[in-house]
Amino acid sequence: MSMWLSGIPKDVTDAVKTQIDAFVPFKSGSKYVTNSKWRARSPAVATCRLAYASSSLRKDTALQVTFRADIVMSDPCDPHSAGTGTTVTFKVPRTAKDGSTIILEVPLQPGTENDIDLSSVATPEHFRLVNCGLLRENNPVLQIREFNTFPPLKILYTAISYIWRGNPLDPEGAGQGAGTIVVEGARDGDPIGIDVLRHACLAAPQNLFDSSMTYIWLDRLCIMQTNSNDKRWQIQNMFDIYRSSSLCLVLPGGLGRLVRLDEETEWILRAWTLQEAIVPPVKEVLFSLHGMQVPKESTMGALTTDATHPYGRCKVKYIVNGVSASADLRVLLQTIRIHSTNPTFTFHPTHISVPMVPIILGSLETRRRELLALADAMDTVWPSNNFSRHAIWQSSFLRTSKRPVDMIFSIMGLFGVTLDTRAFKSTDRIGAAIALAQAVLRTSGHAEWLLAGWREPPDPRLSSFPELPDTSVAAPPHFTISKRDISKEIDTAPIDIRFRFALKGPKGNMDDRGYLHFTAKAVPVSRMEQGTSLDNPKVLRDLDGGIWVVLGEHDLESVGDLQLYVAVLGSSTAKDSAGEWYTQAKAVLLRQQVPGKFYRLPVFFELDKEQTEQWHEKQLNMGPMEEQFLNKAQQESLI
Repeated sequence: MSMWLSGIPKDVTDAVKTQIDAFVPFKSGSKYVTNSKWRARSPAVATCRLAYASSSLRKDTALQVTFRADIVMSDPCDPHSAGTGTTVTFKVPRTAKDGSTIILEVPLQPGTENDIDLSSVATPEHFRLVNCGLLRENNPVLQIREFNTFPPLKILYTAISYIWRGNPLDPEGAGQGAGTIVVEGARDGDPIGIDVLRHACLAAPQNLFDSSMTYIWLDRLCIMQTNSNDKRWQIQNMFDIYRSSSLCLVLPGGLGRLVRLDEETEWILRAWTLQEAIVPPVKEVLFSLHGMQVPKESTMGALTTDATHPYGRCKVKYIVNGVSASADLRVLLQTIRIHSTNPTFTFHPTHISVPMVPIILGSLETRRRELLALADAMDTVWPSNNFSRHAIWQSSFLRTSKRPVDMIFSIMGLFGVTLDTRAFKSTDRIGAAIALAQAVLRTSGHAEWLLAGWREPPDPRLSSFPELPDTSVAAPPHFTISKRDISKEIDTAPIDIRFRFALKGPKGNMDDRGYLHFTAKAVPVSRMEQGTSLDNPKVLRDLDGGIWVVLGEHDLESVGDLQLYVAVLGSSTAKDSAGEWYTQAKAVLLRQQVPGKFYRLPVFFELDKEQTEQWHEKQLNMGPMEEQFLNKAQQESLI
């Protein structure tokens, strides 16, 4: 009401509120009927304010308030119902100054749950934004605007990155008195904390010319959660939504509350957050300073893990002094990955420091693999090349989502691919993965995913891919086969990413069954007993210490159709014990299940490239483990 009656004296607005509460639209069954004049009803029935807030009025209905002895609510098409005198008119939908259409405008009630439903006010397959200017006020109003074009011209907005179900609410209740927002169609997600929304709006870059044109994009509020057509359209445009934003604000703990730097979250484990961490031009993490006793004279902060390391310090800017702050995502990630026995948070310019273990993106002890993979993906500053694609695949394999198919939809834009989301069921991750691989091979020509996951156990349904984890909205990725322990592996942060990743992946194409058809150097092999001499160039050692011998043509008759091959997938640059650079071949073990068709086994090789120079090229078809072999593999060793 404060916005609707802006500029009207308080005694008049109080009288208006009282009068409005006495009038509601005439209700016939479950529908509201708009006559030339609405009939006065008992205030015990839902008030017109509540009916309006819950979007139960017709989209073309205008509410006219006339300051006379009474109040008349009228149909805008009936000129006889409109009163005379000083009139304040507001209409939803109505056109805003920037050409957008205001489709929802609801005062948010503190300390309670505010229900929102876009189904009757929004137009499917349109882009929407939340007006920040009205959410910064002490009496916040949720205003959602709809645009006819995407991306809208000359409109700056901040996109929000979060997880559907985040950290539990603070038992001390910090920041929860402002109330929450619950969106129809998304009740399985955490309620949106109004206080969180306000801090996000305060962190969003201001429109210097017109504060009413400062926006945020939050999928929960900007997508019609009950409309499948709108969801499909938004998902297909998700890459461009984040790419067109001026800033992406990361809320690692979800929408319920802001979390501290020393609270662990699962943001890094969610499928959609990979794209959100890479695509926007600027990415910042928004977090809480609750309980930190920030000195009043402090104007900024700094997180330090190692003052002597080039990546060991991250600057922090305050959003609300003593309450919330933000930091650059890439810099914060680099700082977190630097091991420290005494990390601190310093309040500048006082130089007062407090201990602070930064695990907001994940602990090095439990999430080291994920942290390093995301750091690699964010450090690939060479767009659209094999280094970038390799790093993206690597990080994507460590994530999960509520819907299996979103594991693919969430990364397709990163490879310049737009799949028809209507073509896949929510559970059809394998079908979508095949479609994405086919599209990638048509454009780049190289199967970078094969190298990105080459040292991980293969997925029996699609063996050119590593094992795809079980999906969940609220749990970490679950793999049936344990991942190797990388806690003792050297952090390669100082090494140029172009040397650490394979130079080229295999070229080829994939059929609709998931068979990757490619040509690579390959030799038939047989397993040998331990103790075999390694001096013979025909003897190979895998990364787990297994010994293999290269077979000659005359040896193949004795093994029949079920032959084993070591195939080279690509190469990379590495350093030997003397510090000298050399090129190594990355290879895997394939088993032929029927003539000409292979599946990948969890056996991996790093070989001196000279050792593979004399190997011949072979046409390979790597695909799913056929059912008869899958059943057999469950009962006995694969090799």
